[in-house]
Amino acid sequence: MAEKLTTQAAEKKKPKKLAGFTIDNAKPKTNDKGKVVRTEIPDGRGLYLVVQPNGSKSWAFRFRIKGSKASKKLTLGPLAEVDSKAPPVLGHPLSSSQARALAARYREEVDRDIDPTAVRKEAKAKAKREAKDAADNTVDAAIVEFLKRYKGRKKQGLRDSTRLLTAHYLGLRPDPEKPGEWRKRTNGGVLKQWSGRPLASITKRDAITLLDRLVDSHNGVTANRTLTVLKTFFAWAVKRDMIAASPVAALDAPAEEKSREHFLTDPELAALWRAADAAGYPFGRLMQAIVLTGARRDEMREAPRSEFEFEGASVALPTGGTWQGPLWTLPEARSKNGRAHLVPLSAMALEILQKLPRVGKSSLLFTTTGETPISGLSKAKERLDAAMLAELRKTDPNYVLKKWTPHDLRRTFSSGLQRLGFPIEVIEECLNHKSGTRSGVAGVYARYRYLAEKAQAFEAWARHVDGLVNGRAVDKVIQFAEAQP
Repeated sequence: MAEKLTTQAAEKKKPKKLAGFTIDNAKPKTNDKGKVVRTEIPDGRGLYLVVQPNGSKSWAFRFRIKGSKASKKLTLGPLAEVDSKAPPVLGHPLSSSQARALAARYREEVDRDIDPTAVRKEAKAKAKREAKDAADNTVDAAIVEFLKRYKGRKKQGLRDSTRLLTAHYLGLRPDPEKPGEWRKRTNGGVLKQWSGRPLASITKRDAITLLDRLVDSHNGVTANRTLTVLKTFFAWAVKRDMIAASPVAALDAPAEEKSREHFLTDPELAALWRAADAAGYPFGRLMQAIVLTGARRDEMREAPRSEFEFEGASVALPTGGTWQGPLWTLPEARSKNGRAHLVPLSAMALEILQKLPRVGKSSLLFTTTGETPISGLSKAKERLDAAMLAELRKTDPNYVLKKWTPHDLRRTFSSGLQRLGFPIEVIEECLNHKSGTRSGVAGVYARYRYLAEKAQAFEAWARHVDGLVNGRAVDKVIQFAEAQP
């Protein structure tokens, strides 16, 4: 009889399920110090209605695993504003009936000695691992890894300008706020089409579609260059066992390319110079420096002051004697063909380069930030073209300016030196072309052997440009006999 009374007393102490009115009107309690505190109201079987000091309500399940002295709590979800008969979902708004059903489910697990908080923690960790694995296996992650690790075929590694151009085609650009890291471009590249996709999901059809879009938008050359970059990228990924086979290995160039032979005419060159002079620093001066040196755009754009000896250099010649004069030494690490290049500076080039402003403490000749070479070249080129056309139409109102690139200035420089009577060997050295007839020791010897002739060529070219700009005729240089080795 006593045992029965004890059971009845225990049942009376069990909390009853909260009525809807009680749930709606539940308020947080106030402690002895008059402070409103978080309050838990039991609903039975470990379920509690939690009322925060600000009045917000949620459901929690409290339990104790067998053999453990400490109790644990699992937050089930916020109180739903309206009742629902939908299956309850952990973390979602829950009505009283949904909360009770969810608590009953977890009570069954506890009765089987299963800790629902540990199960949920492991599920979260698994989801996080899967998300990380998925992110690591995307095209985006693979491209970033490729740009970081790919060294090219040369011992000295990939040139910075080549890596930047590769990144451009793939759809990335340097992150200005995090040196050494990359940021997605907003206006093109491979990642505009493939970002977020698993690397292994890319098919030949995907590549064909991407390249066809470029060709159809009249960007055939870009399509060809993109394919070249993709072939290198996917071949690298295959070697690193990231994919089984390259989806672009069997693809041919999607667009036909014609060899460019364009160079600026004398009136166009004069108009370019005047337009660049008006534009000033940095882009206008960059164009003028390229005109006078025949340099590649990025070789000049990225040039630090340390490569220039404005006060004069002294170079010992293999044939005896020395050559002296202002000199730009382009190191092999920055030259396109991996071959160091000596550029004697004409008086005109020296004057322009010496007067370039120094931005902050930067060592770069052409910069606006003081940290990176100038950018925004496309828009600057558009403004320069417009100014050139305005100059040309002063004498011919119907003049049509053909599309040209900074690289065309090298052809203009080359053809100009030929017209001035310089031999092809000297011109090739002025352009730092790697002739197949000179290699090894002979190539090193030739670089110094032609230094004096190069100085004469650069000076003659500068006088020619000055004559075109200022309307003065320049006598043709008489071709000299080549020095014998």
